[in-house]
Amino acid sequence: MDHAHIPNSMRRQAGIALFVIVAIVAILALAVFAKWAMSDAQRRLGQNTGINKVLNKAELALASFVAQHRRLPCPADGRMVSNTANVGLELASCTAQAHGVLPWVTLGLSEDDARDPWGARLTYRVDPALTGTAVRLMNMSNCDISGTGSVAGGGACRSPTPTCVANPTSCTSPSTFLVGKGLDVWDGTGGAAAWATRVNNRVLGSGAAYVLISHGETGAGAYNARGILQPGTIGVIASVPPPGTQIAGDDEMPNFANLGLNLPATQASTYRAARYSTGINSSHFDDYVRHPTISEVLKKASLQDRIH
Repeated sequence: MDHAHIPNSMRRQAGIALFVIVAIVAILALAVFAKWAMSDAQRRLGQNTGINKVLNKAELALASFVAQHRRLPCPADGRMVSNTANVGLELASCTAQAHGVLPWVTLGLSEDDARDPWGARLTYRVDPALTGTAVRLMNMSNCDISGTGSVAGGGACRSPTPTCVANPTSCTSPSTFLVGKGLDVWDGTGGAAAWATRVNNRVLGSGAAYVLISHGETGAGAYNARGILQPGTIGVIASVPPPGTQIAGDDEMPNFANLGLNLPATQASTYRAARYSTGINSSHFDDYVRHPTISEVLKKASLQDRIH
């Protein structure tokens, strides 16, 4: 039929039909996108729930260990293969801590308890002073807020001469005890000025008792059950990476399990608890980091400072 002789009514009907088809396609596309977005959100929620259960159980075990031993354990060697002798046991020395992971056997946990939902071992770092057996520093039960005295030998709280209110110089305050202990943790933002006021500041007495790290969905920087480091792809990714690529952003680098202890920390080496980001570039950060202060751990272990 000659288009010039197509009735207007048929043209209108054809136009309406085309509009309906376009609308249906758009609605279907929106539905698919909404389903994908919901699935991704549900997946992320499930991951958060799973990893938080793992980290909560690990932190409870650490607090229980402190309550019993008045110290924290050293890390285990993450390079050891599962089911071999001494795997999961704390090392005798906490000096270097390169390759250190949560010592699940020492804590009375199973190996599954010390792995995140993606199968990687939890990285663990601790101030060596808090692991000592000669002077057990994970104990503030002799410290008193009224104290004005210095710390005792090895950095412990002084044994008070009752009462601390009447004899303040015989007692150590919690703030005096905490200065110079623990690890530094920062969110990676704000440059040098923000780093100086970081959330965990060892110099100012707010150091983290330990740093416990899941390296997230990518697993970059973690040891797996075969004792193999998952190194990740460092820096900016120019194109969409293939499935399974383990991206490692700038803020994830100081958290890598194969690195030695960052003590004393510089701005570049401070452990990071940055904002979650799935960016396919140097901003990528999917680590889950626990970094409680010494005071927080001691409160859980019922070894906090004296209460009047």
